Amino acid sequence: MAKEKTGWDEIPSLQGLEVDWKYEPENPLGKRAWLRIADNELYAILGVKSIPVKVVSKNFEETGYLLDIAQGGVAVFLKTKLVVGQLLKIGFFLGKQKVISRAIIRNITSLEGRFRTGIEFVELDKEVESYIAGIISSKVFQQPL
Repeated sequence: MAKEKTGWDEIPSLQGLEVDWKYEPENPLGKRAWLRIADNELYAILGVKSIPVKVVSKNFEETGYLLDIAQGGVAVFLKTKLVVGQLLKIGFFLGKQKVISRAIIRNITSLEGRFRTGIEFVELDKEVESYIAGIISSKVFQQPL
């Protein structure tokens, strides 16, 4: 006699553990997709005092300073106010790792006559993204749970 195959939907729920609503965990990052690491924490990990970031577009070139970083982008302190949605190329060093990426400006905040510019990486090299994730992980694992 051949055994009849059973599908997952045919197996009843465990008594008392049924879920009659769709569970969606609260995102501890709020609206952010990536965990960020602030400049002072990053500088301590890399043993530097600042990280200059070169920002260029068709009619613009300036060197700002990194404020925070995530796998998806950076915040850079610039003297010039740019435009949300503007396409750029950015480059900087994280330790010995060179980071060069296409980018797009996502948000701008005025701070003390300068501008905190949120920049999203576009098509960041996977090796560089993994390097950034490793730096952030090293910071996360230093924190008590």
